[in-house]
Amino acid sequence: MRTRGPLLAALLLAAPVLAGAAGPAWISDDWPRALAEAKARQVPVFVDAWAPW
Repeated sequence: MRTRGPLLAALLLAAPVLAGAAGPAWISDDWPRALAEAKARQVPVFVDAWAPW
């Protein structure tokens, strides 16, 4: 029973790759386009922000 946990975790992590799922569509410096695409696909918007300090 203990050997099933890591195997199940590996399968769950590999499922998108095995299914051929594409990663997120990154849109840089175009907020109106990103918002329009997210609304059209009914998905949330992920905003990645950072500062060099």
